[in-house]
Amino acid sequence: PSTKMIPEIGGNPHGYIMDNQLSWFENRISELNNNPQIDHIFVTIHTPAFPNGGHANNDMWYYGNNEIRPTIAGMPVKTGIIERRDEFLDIIINKSDKVVALLCGDEHNYSRMKLTSKTQIYPDYYKGKKLKISRSFWQITNGSAGAPYYGQEKLPWSNSVECFSTQYALMLFDIYDQKVSLRVINPDTMEEIETIDLK
Repeated sequence: PSTKMIPEIGGNPHGYIMDNQLSWFENRISELNNNPQIDHIFVTIHTPAFPNGGHANNDMWYYGNNEIRPTIAGMPVKTGIIERRDEFLDIIINKSDKVVALLCGDEHNYSRMKLTSKTQIYPDYYKGKKLKISRSFWQITNGSAGAPYYGQEKLPWSNSVECFSTQYALMLFDIYDQKVSLRVINPDTMEEIETIDLK
């Protein structure tokens, strides 16, 4: 259902991670983090934690409106979308040092964003508990497989977006021991969009 109708008829808003999903995810990350044979973890999810072009009205942001949440059996759940985003980020950033990047889709563009403790991730009026970021972290969005592109939007974290492109983009990860690099090319023209060391 549309977000506006969820309080009336029930349902889950676009981008919201439900309780059982989050619990499963936290357990899985813990297992991988404690496995000595695993050096690097990449988390993929459809909707970005931080939209950058085309989905500021939903994903895990809704223009910073934490009132957005699922309604189950006629009752809104306790945790809002921004709080749930923060719980998700806490697992992949603060509870694991092996997660290299959050890989997202949904937005029809390519963007690479570096999240740090200085990145503004809340609206100015936000009154809730705020997540402390313990280390720098990458969010990489690539939804540029052929749908009409979305331009970049101005959002609180826009200064942390290090690369943004509306070209078609193919991402290639090169991993050697503890080093992780990313090459991004336009698969039509073979033009290099960027090459960057992630770790």
